[in-house]
Amino acid sequence: MAGTETDAASTPSPVRARKRLRLVLALALAGAIIAATAVVGVAQRTQVLTAAQVDYDAALTGYTSAQKQASASVAAGADAIAAAQETLDFSAGKVATEDSRTALAAAITDARARLAADTTVIERATAVARTAPAADTSFLSPGSGLDAATRTVASVDLPATDSTPSIADSLVAPQQAVRDAVAAWEAALYTNHVQAVGWLPELDQCVGSVDVTAYYAGIPSIAEHWSCGGKNFPDDAGTIITLTGVHSGLYRVDGIVAMLNSSRDSVADLPGGHDLLYQTCQNGQGATMSFTALTKIG
Repeated sequence: MAGTETDAASTPSPVRARKRLRLVLALALAGAIIAATAVVGVAQRTQVLTAAQVDYDAALTGYTSAQKQASASVAAGADAIAAAQETLDFSAGKVATEDSRTALAAAITDARARLAADTTVIERATAVARTAPAADTSFLSPGSGLDAATRTVASVDLPATDSTPSIADSLVAPQQAVRDAVAAWEAALYTNHVQAVGWLPELDQCVGSVDVTAYYAGIPSIAEHWSCGGKNFPDDAGTIITLTGVHSGLYRVDGIVAMLNSSRDSVADLPGGHDLLYQTCQNGQGATMSFTALTKIG
């Protein structure tokens, strides 16, 4: 009987077996739920991080574009300042009054101060914008580091390039005023009187240049003997001169465009396409007939 009782006690009852089965099923279900929840959590975190990365990349791209524009404007400003300084230096002693040069000098000083300030702003902004985003280690706040970096980049200020005159623009007017003053000064320095239309008799009068267009195949030309004033006529390109009488006006000298020999060249060799030519025989020699081109500017 004792052996029979032991065997009966070690054999699971149907009730006990069902309880064990339910426990196993419950544990399996709980594990499945936890696993599913973990999968969903990872997917959501990935989605949030991806969106945060997209926002950060967009903000950085926008900043980079604006930074390039601001840097280009600053570079153009530096070039403009250098050109304006050259104009100021060149004009020394070549203006009737110093008003225009004083204004240009002040404009250059202001431009340099603005250039320095803009350069500093760009350098600081670049350092801030390029700061690496903090690592996103928070499980509860995925993407928080990227979001913070996005806000930082979006808050960076750069010098305006579309709403205010550029550094280069600020120098245009004062620089042109100095150029005009120099032109007026040069024009006042040299004046040539075109006293008549004719040929050798008028040239021999030695009282000014003579319009010789009719003798030069209709090409607008004036001439003067070397000893009567030809040696003093400016032939440096860019010089501004005043003509009075026939062809009166303000002219820019474009330089010597032809050197002909009267013994072998003819009017067919004359250079065309200029507003006016000034001819004289260098050192009084027909073998060196120089033709200086003039462009009328006023």
